[in-house]
Amino acid sequence: MKNLLKVMAAVVALAFLAVSCGVVSFTGRKQILLFSDSEISALSDQSYADFMKTAQVSSNAEAARMLKGVGEKMVAALESYMKKQGQSGALSGLKWEFQLVNSAEVNAFCMPSGKIVFYEGILKYADTPDYIAVVMGHEMAHAIAKHGNERMSQQSVMDLLGSAASEVIGKKKGAAAQSLFNIGFGIGSQAGVLLPYSRKHEYEADKIGMYIMDIAGYDVNAAPAFWEKMLDGKTAGKSDFFSTHPSDEKRIAALKEAIKERGTETM
Repeated sequence: MKNLLKVMAAVVALAFLAVSCGVVSFTGRKQILLFSDSEISALSDQSYADFMKTAQVSSNAEAARMLKGVGEKMVAALESYMKKQGQSGALSGLKWEFQLVNSAEVNAFCMPSGKIVFYEGILKYADTPDYIAVVMGHEMAHAIAKHGNERMSQQSVMDLLGSAASEVIGKKKGAAAQSLFNIGFGIGSQAGVLLPYSRKHEYEADKIGMYIMDIAGYDVNAAPAFWEKMLDGKTAGKSDFFSTHPSDEKRIAALKEAIKERGTETM
């Protein structure tokens, strides 16, 4: 009986996979998305609210204005571009917000609903609008590409394959759904700290981030330059950003290659 339930669960999982395919904007990669935008947004907003209860908003008004200015410029350019492409639906569920918090930690993150948080510490490296745009574009890209939904969906399929058929993905509600979200994003022991995305997601976010930078009029050459700067900080033992945003020479090389391939054309 137990084996039969596992087989049934596998069949249900495969059925979900067959009807739950999505396509990542800009790259065209196919992905599995089992959760609705509204479900993701609700879970994201709750987690963001919990984080902001303990976080201290930065008193650096000038830095906060610059951060918000870059973010709003990139969002406006992105929305205009996607509208012209007839792909405004790809931005469904995203409610952009830009927050600077008082912390020396070199970090930044984006909730799947579009809530982006910069820690003051990262401004030592992202000290120009172009460098801020690198980080902002990368974080925006994770949300646009629905990497969070994809990671939760992958976790759900794994759970389903090892559970009874009655535990259908779509029936996860309340505490169960929040628990899955927390697992997917590493939230628990330290609010706002996300598990590293896969290397595939990181490279994809880098590339999409450069597309957004280019659309908004920022210098895409700042992308590899910023990660080189960050890598120097890592070597010197000063950067915590790599706990959630792995980077190395291969990543920098990939960014340079992407720029080289596009040449002087619009990305």
